[in-house]
Amino acid sequence: MRYSVSLRRRRPKRGMAGGSRPQALPQSRRRVTSAGGVVLRERAGGKGLEVLLIAIKDGRVWSLPKGQVEPGERYPQTAVREVREETGIEAKVLAPLGSIRYHFTVKDDGIQTTVTKEVHHFLMGYVGGTPRPQKEEVDGVAWFPVREALKRLSHQNERNAVLKALACWDTQTPMSAQP
Repeated sequence: MRYSVSLRRRRPKRGMAGGSRPQALPQSRRRVTSAGGVVLRERAGGKGLEVLLIAIKDGRVWSLPKGQVEPGERYPQTAVREVREETGIEAKVLAPLGSIRYHFTVKDDGIQTTVTKEVHHFLMGYVGGTPRPQKEEVDGVAWFPVREALKRLSHQNERNAVLKALACWDTQTPMSAQP
């Protein structure tokens, strides 16, 4: 028996290097540490609590206010600063709520970067101010009753932070939550 083998060179498919695999982007990794708060206040008339939320990404995403820790800054200081900068609201830290960690990928200038983000959340009490979004980063700021805030929050890990804050709020003495 004779076998015949025909060797033909395949033409690469569009977008493929060498015709078999997608061309990989150069990769990098980055770590970001942020802090922010679950800011709570009593609703007018003592009818429950409200949660302060920010709208980002053209109002499509509702989130808790947070931002990157600056050099030499402690996490509670970052939380107070970021709440004030992003929302116009003055708040004070009442208790730590723990931290969350997640990963996401960004592409910039042909480089794919995997970002590991760690966010330290704090229970915060409203001290004063009127909601005013930071123009560069935030599309909107609003107070929501707890149930509505839980529905609006776009990410489960932030809903969990609100639930943890509510449990912690219940253990605070009324005086510790006052301005």
